[in-house]
Amino acid sequence: MATEDAKTNGDGSCLQQIEPVVKDYAWGIRGMDSRVARYALENKAVDEVDPDTPYAELWIGTHPKGPAKLKSTGESLREVIGDDLPFLFKVLSAGKALSIQAHPDKDIAQRLHDENPNAYGDANHKPEMAIALTPFEAMCGFRRLEEVSLLVKK
Repeated sequence: MATEDAKTNGDGSCLQQIEPVVKDYAWGIRGMDSRVARYALENKAVDEVDPDTPYAELWIGTHPKGPAKLKSTGESLREVIGDDLPFLFKVLSAGKALSIQAHPDKDIAQRLHDENPNAYGDANHKPEMAIALTPFEAMCGFRRLEEVSLLVKK
């Protein structure tokens, strides 16, 4: 049975609308200037946009700290597909420079999580890809050791 949130394809399969999860962090962009806020409002993940909230990330995935749900049933995406997705899709709206990110590979992430789940709350690796939807500046790599040494001496 198709609902308002589900569209039947010609082959009888059904597309389901997913409700993303919105995360607010201090580095996010506030109010309607944030693409995350606008996407969340359009998707009805939020009822209104607070002009003082720093909307930072919109998540679509099965991560336990922000599981997406089907709009039609409220079921988590994990319940529907029966497993975790091997990725977490995020839209970022960064109003400030973000810190350096360093993540272990899958095997090390699993081991660290097994040994100390309080410190390593996620057993997954974090392969990343950035696709800029607005003007965006990113740095990749590190300065040569000689340059770092000169800067430290200043």
